[in-house]
Amino acid sequence: MSKLFIAREVFHGAGTLEELKNIKGKKAVIVTGGSSMRKSGTLDKAIAYLIEAGIETQVFEGVEEDPSSATCLKGADLMKTFEPDWIIGLGGCSAIDAAKIMWVFYEYPDADFDAMIKPFTVPVLRNKAKFIAIPSTSGTGTETTGLAVITDREKGVKYPIVSYELTPDIAIVDGEICASMPAHVTSNTGLDALTH
Repeated sequence: MSKLFIAREVFHGAGTLEELKNIKGKKAVIVTGGSSMRKSGTLDKAIAYLIEAGIETQVFEGVEEDPSSATCLKGADLMKTFEPDWIIGLGGCSAIDAAKIMWVFYEYPDADFDAMIKPFTVPVLRNKAKFIAIPSTSGTGTETTGLAVITDREKGVKYPIVSYELTPDIAIVDGEICASMPAHVTSNTGLDALTH
């Protein structure tokens, strides 16, 4: 017998970002990369929908390409102070992957990053928060998988962290967000998806 693990709910299609106004909760942290989500207006839309849902929101911006374990720890520190019940990865796979590991360190502040390198060793999540992934690119499918790739800058190594625990609760795949990206990003990540 085989079992398929994917996001519990997937909203797909233009305008589905609006589903954020239907989630139930008190607080959310949006984790995003550089400035593309802010420049396109997507970040402001997401915040507006969360406000409509009655959810207080904070934003962690600046996740770099090939996100580092140090960045993940910084984001987790924000979460420990703010105490969200939703964590939202918004943007490319780097932002979503970083948000996944921030989630682990938020729920388990003493977690050992090196121990999580071994597949399926992430502890049970969803004790404090659930996870929403909203991709802006089509490269990796991280919005529906239990995988995150994080870089240890000191060692110069990229580690795949693999666990069904990291599978998002909700994936929102809104074509309007992808269409807001520069043409070269759309074509490059489309080819990335094809090769995967």
